[in-house]
Amino acid sequence: MDQLDTFRRIAEVLRSAQRTAIEVENAPDKRKRLRSFSVQEAAALIGVTPGQLRRAGGLAPQGGGITPRARMAFEEILEVRRSLNKLPRRDAAQGETLATVVFTNFKGGSAKTTSSVHFAQFLALAGYRVLLVDLDSQASATAQFGLDPASEIGPERCFLAWLKREGKGGALAERLCQKTYWPGIDLLPAGAALAEAEELLAARAAGGTAEKTLYFDELTALLAATGERYDIAVVDTRPDVNMLMTTALHAATGIVVPTRATMTDLASTGEFFAHLAGYTGDFREAFGQGLDFAFSRILVTAFDPTDRSQEALLGLLRERFGEAVLPDAFLHSRIMGTAGFGKETLYEYEPSTDRAAYNRVIASANAVNRAILAKVLQHWGRAA
Repeated sequence: MDQLDTFRRIAEVLRSAQRTAIEVENAPDKRKRLRSFSVQEAAALIGVTPGQLRRAGGLAPQGGGITPRARMAFEEILEVRRSLNKLPRRDAAQGETLATVVFTNFKGGSAKTTSSVHFAQFLALAGYRVLLVDLDSQASATAQFGLDPASEIGPERCFLAWLKREGKGGALAERLCQKTYWPGIDLLPAGAALAEAEELLAARAAGGTAEKTLYFDELTALLAATGERYDIAVVDTRPDVNMLMTTALHAATGIVVPTRATMTDLASTGEFFAHLAGYTGDFREAFGQGLDFAFSRILVTAFDPTDRSQEALLGLLRERFGEAVLPDAFLHSRIMGTAGFGKETLYEYEPSTDRAAYNRVIASANAVNRAILAKVLQHWGRAA
């Protein structure tokens, strides 16, 4: 077998393994399903006591009435939120515009996709309407939501279709942003076709011709075309310098830069901020304005509080950069690996053992996500 055949064989085997894994995860309905929630979980999500939840209006959760042992589908939790007027959605009449939070960095392995997907799901659990935008051709966020990027996401189903649109594109934006098994989360999926999107944007940037929509404003235009359907957009980007990341930065209300607490990762993060500063300066010189983020925060991920070197680096980060570093770190835990084996996030996983370890890591995820949401609420002029 020559080298070319070897490459093809590796691709075929691994793609087949991905398809098989997705089929197993999605059985029996051929699509992933979100688990149900206990009354205690549902009450905590809504912000009421279990007793108040059981008294809240005539719903029939899975398994019968709202009894202590009942299970509730997430749709039912949303219905209770509506009945109790506990949906925290943005108020366009009060000037609250769509907030776009971009997760970005240069280095792979920083838990960027993990962080963005968990933030999107945290927002949905809190009652927000979320659009998750996958701009990474590796499509890990897309696969996390039960889709097979290689076989299901072609040029007509990702951001490339938007770049090739004719006209204003409102109907196209609605078609591209598809429903997921998570009520409250729509997904603009990614696939290998994003490589062509990258080439198109680079050619437009080099062309220097007059455009109705400038190349760097394309994601901004797509998000505007979604109208009032979403409260918050969460964007996952590719871990390098690329044109798709540039469009995301121009659309961003705020950015979150995940990094591990190692010298190698922090050096890469430093290069990212150097690039960001250089690009912003060049853009300001050319167009008279820079990138205007409401917030930018460093998120330390995969953090092991028992590792003295990580503790020291985190302390140094906070000493040097203060509030630019999120107050909590996303903890490292074997639970992440256990959940990930079934392509589940922490919010989807229900541990049968090791509840204490699960509680520690989910608490860290919640703390991180609350801190990011607080910046969005501050941008809207609300109290966190």
